[in-house]
Amino acid sequence: MQQIFAVFLSFTCYALANAFFRPYCQENATCVRGCSWVLERYFNGVANQVLPDNGYRNLTVPSLAMCGRECLMDDRCFSFHYSKGEMWCELNGATASRYPMDLIEMEGMFYYGPEEPKLVKLLASGNKTGIPSLTDCRYQTHGSVSPECSKTGQHLCLKWELDHASKEGYPATPLSWYADPDSQAVLTETGVTYHDLPLTAPSPGLCCSLPMTYRDPVITPQSYDLADRAGQARGCSDLAAHPCTLAELKEAYDHGYRGCLYWGYFATPNRDARVDGCTHHKDDECYQGTIANTPRPATHKRVYCCPNRT
Repeated sequence: MQQIFAVFLSFTCYALANAFFRPYCQENATCVRGCSWVLERYFNGVANQVLPDNGYRNLTVPSLAMCGRECLMDDRCFSFHYSKGEMWCELNGATASRYPMDLIEMEGMFYYGPEEPKLVKLLASGNKTGIPSLTDCRYQTHGSVSPECSKTGQHLCLKWELDHASKEGYPATPLSWYADPDSQAVLTETGVTYHDLPLTAPSPGLCCSLPMTYRDPVITPQSYDLADRAGQARGCSDLAAHPCTLAELKEAYDHGYRGCLYWGYFATPNRDARVDGCTHHKDDECYQGTIANTPRPATHKRVYCCPNRT
């Protein structure tokens, strides 16, 4: 296991950063820095690791603390690299927690970021599969953070992905956006808690790219008109999913998923389905003896969405 380091910043530097960043955090309503993170007195470091292609400024400084001070004084800086032998300091515009798969090994270099020590250890172990990334900026709305995840080929995390991350020991997070547009989530040491809107403080987003095999369907939080196929598809896309096929609903049923007697739209137009056995349905209204589906749907329903697989 690579060694974990921390650099202590003096109170004077901390006070300077507090005075420098607080107006920025209050004034920028679209994308604000993680104020509670940049004001921490510690940067946690990973030996022999760097986050390439994110540096924007190189300096020669006599100490690690001076490099950390330069980062705190620059509102573009989210993390930094430092080489003691060369007294070389590089300020980065991103963090390893935002781009966990980009962290690479480089002898003699140290990555320093605001991540909690537990996450730094997890990143340093090289086992980055299933680690959500937390956006470096905070956003006022669910809609504004989703494109930020898309920039790196990720999606806002689904509930099951957050549950998976929590079970894998992902450290605590601030209140964050995830796939459900009407809720926010907090990862804790004991699980995930969800909070309903409205919320007023800007929040980061949790982005996921976990390779998917089978996962339970999710149901869109809003309903759609029967003829609004494009809206139904967009509703599923917002959940990193697509309208389920009957085969996928059958697979879910075989894995123990039940739709709680809920009828919803799915991939076949002008029909609805229920994942709870056929009961009184038969023939073409009972798919493989398990999934009831009818050509008599209501005109306004929610949609069964199946997570995209990679």
